[in-house]
Amino acid sequence: MAYCGGDGRMNTAFPGQDDMMWRSLDGWREFMSLRYPGVQVFSANGGRGFRTRYRSWQFSGLELAEIRSASGQSLQVPQPQRAAPDSYYLTLQLSGGFHGGQDGRECHAGARSMLLLDSHAPQWRELGADSHLLNVRLPKPMLERYLADPRAVCMSPMSADAGQGALVWDFITALWARRAELGTAGMAEMAAVVAHLVAGLFGTLRGETAAGSRWVQSQRQRVLECIAANLRDPQLEVQRVADACAISPRYVHLLMRGTGRTFSQYLLEHRLEHCRSALQGAAGMRRSITEIAFAWGFNDASHFSRAFRSRYGLSPREFRNQVRASAP
Repeated sequence: MAYCGGDGRMNTAFPGQDDMMWRSLDGWREFMSLRYPGVQVFSANGGRGFRTRYRSWQFSGLELAEIRSASGQSLQVPQPQRAAPDSYYLTLQLSGGFHGGQDGRECHAGARSMLLLDSHAPQWRELGADSHLLNVRLPKPMLERYLADPRAVCMSPMSADAGQGALVWDFITALWARRAELGTAGMAEMAAVVAHLVAGLFGTLRGETAAGSRWVQSQRQRVLECIAANLRDPQLEVQRVADACAISPRYVHLLMRGTGRTFSQYLLEHRLEHCRSALQGAAGMRRSITEIAFAWGFNDASHFSRAFRSRYGLSPREFRNQVRASAP
């Protein structure tokens, strides 16, 4: 274990765990910006009497991090950084209060409540004085293996007072409490159990329908509108759409599943449709085939011709000649 009695002093007993006490707001800010790129930290009293303890443990792709704050503070991510872990965070509010927001949703949570956040979407969290929480960082592929659409349930607090919520809470807190007793054997399976339990609590397991929610549909519509507005750009790619919609590339791919096509398939199909319409129109008859193709985002005439034939059964030239022959 690593212990930091004052900012920057650390002793290590065994790997995979940190134990640090921060008495300087500036030091805590620097640490958080390095550990979680994009995070900005603010304190209500300007850092006077600031004191925060941070302990963490990593295994098999998961990270459990405990934050115990004696001072009220705000953690804000106005613009997520690509260097930040592409993960979902499950927050267990052990004691004290929590106020946060993401994707236009806002919630207040008290002790024994849990909620999910997406690390690659703008967010903010306010921790009250004497707040004590445990963050579980779940890599997106791990959780999305079981949960159909985690973004649809972010910022939806779940109670741990009874039932399934209590079982998930008890398992994760017991795992944290007994971390020093655990070796490396079987920990990959343990991580999968955590992901499966969280998925079962927060949403429908993959394979069941969750795509019908209005929120998911609105997110998908934003992505499709962004694609439509930039079809002519030959440099259009998933990352640019993700940046424009303030979501992760992985989430773009997840939303595109609802269209029955991949991002590339959807992009190609709609570019071809516009080219086909242009080839049929009177104005298009006066333009070269290559000019039309390049106007709709293609940058290789041979690739365009092959893709057009594959979709419509005719080359672009054959299609245009057919249109001319059938004209009155």
